[in-house]
Amino acid sequence: MGALGKKIGRGIKEWGKAAPFVLPGLILVAFFVIYPMIFTIRISLSEYRIVQGEINFVGLQNYKSIFSDTSGRFWYALRNNVLYALVTTPAIIFSGLIFAFLINNLRRGKTIFKVGFYLPVITSWVIVGLVFQYMFNSSDRGLINYILVDVLHLMDDYVPWLLREWSGNAAIWIMGIWKNVGWAMIIFLAALQGIPTDLYEAARLDGADKVHEFLYITVPMVKPTIYYVLVNMMIGSFNVFIQVMMLTGGKPNGRTSVLQYLLYDRAFNQFNFGEASAIGLFTAVTVLFVTVVLNKIFKLEEEGEK
Repeated sequence: MGALGKKIGRGIKEWGKAAPFVLPGLILVAFFVIYPMIFTIRISLSEYRIVQGEINFVGLQNYKSIFSDTSGRFWYALRNNVLYALVTTPAIIFSGLIFAFLINNLRRGKTIFKVGFYLPVITSWVIVGLVFQYMFNSSDRGLINYILVDVLHLMDDYVPWLLREWSGNAAIWIMGIWKNVGWAMIIFLAALQGIPTDLYEAARLDGADKVHEFLYITVPMVKPTIYYVLVNMMIGSFNVFIQVMMLTGGKPNGRTSVLQYLLYDRAFNQFNFGEASAIGLFTAVTVLFVTVVLNKIFKLEEEGEK
């Protein structure tokens, strides 16, 4: 007991020394992360009247309401998030890796290309949204309509791209891909520069061309980076909001909406904070589930290679 007491005493002293540095961080985490999370869970199980300041417990009623919504808006939103992930994530990973490989093999002008590809990443989503609004505008002022109707004469009339279900979703996907390819390219470029040049030199001596170098050296060596980009893009796919707000507003009838936009609509247009919180928690759990599954798959693949 004497030795145990001394060990506990030393531990308390060490914690006492670290407390002034650790406590501010713990307080901030508790105030800005843990408390809002607990409050959100509480609101998702309640009818929250913000004006009156009343919180009435209703159990799982908010979850039942969003899942049984007769308009189907919740299921359209979930479908669109899944489609966004399935379309944009492979496109961003493939394009980012290809561009990184090509830039890495340039002898001159690497900086110009890196800056050019990364500019969309640092450009405000609002500005990008305005550009895409102009491109997909339904009148003759829209760039795509102008080219297809007035220049190439491929169509007889202007198309309301952003007011249709699938063309509106396609515009959202294209905007997401264009905005994020530069980020993936920079991440992959950093990974490529860590690959030993000896591997490429040995491959060239064996007669390998650029395609074989890419498939049999580059891709296997950057697998961990591919996984990192994959997880980030999948998480980002469930945080889509500004694209929908700027381009379609969920039209027509919520068929281009996503979970984050539906949450916004329920909270700030309908003032139904209970259902909004339920949607937010459902999204969080979904993202956590996807991340865990991807992590399991990656670990199993690593064990299989060993």
